Amino acid sequence: MVRVISLTGIFDKGKRLQSAIEMLSVYSWALILIAMVIVLVFVLSGPFAPARYLGSSCNIQPLMRCANTYLAPYTKSGDPIKFTLIFYNNLGVTLNFTKSAFNITTSNLGQKGTLNSSGACLPSIAHAGAEVICTADIYGSVEPPLYSSVSDSFKIGYYICKGGSCSGPYVSTGTSIQELSPGAISLVNLSIFTTPSSGIVVINGIRYSNAVSVPLESGNYTLYAIAPKGYAFNKWIFNTQNSSISNATSTEVVLRLTSPSAITANFTKT
Repeated sequence: MVRVISLTGIFDKGKRLQSAIEMLSVYSWALILIAMVIVLVFVLSGPFAPARYLGSSCNIQPLMRCANTYLAPYTKSGDPIKFTLIFYNNLGVTLNFTKSAFNITTSNLGQKGTLNSSGACLPSIAHAGAEVICTADIYGSVEPPLYSSVSDSFKIGYYICKGGSCSGPYVSTGTSIQELSPGAISLVNLSIFTTPSSGIVVINGIRYSNAVSVPLESGNYTLYAIAPKGYAFNKWIFNTQNSSISNATSTEVVLRLTSPSAITANFTKT
């Protein structure tokens, strides 16, 4: 007996199989899209929401290059939240910072809503290439969770000095995002003097004149003394508790800065 196979039945089965595959494909994409929406909602509203955990950033103007910002919480009731901004003066001129040169605006930090806090920038006279550190104390008890991101805006007021004359005041604005982190930065004040006062002290390639106080991070620095006309280098006079210099009679020395210190470049007439 010869069995007759119906081609119509085969085609019908093939169509049903194809329809089932297409249905599975459509539902699979739908399930994937639903999963993606759930993940997105979790990220935007959950513990990893970008409003609280943004990456660090800092922007001023191109020739005032921002190096970093730090935000440290208060350690006990009544103490301020401390904000620190570090940038470099690449304007090619000397900047003379005004009194209360630094102003920072924060939201829900210190107090609910917007808060303006003032601070200072040091050194108060920053030559071309100098590192500048601006600090402000933010008072109040409102504080975001530790290690969360905080965004803010700030203003820096200064005069531009060149060839013995100054113009201004000018104001540069900036924004930053940083993590609220305890003990983020430790600054040490280095007071710089020269005898006579017309001498120059160069720290890591940046020139400083007489009677300048510079806040620096703890670490090692290369110092070089430039004698004024008619003088020659004599020695370094160093006052400190724990810091040290490599050689008090050498024009170029390595300073190991760990505590507040004062250094004087002493020159003698030739």
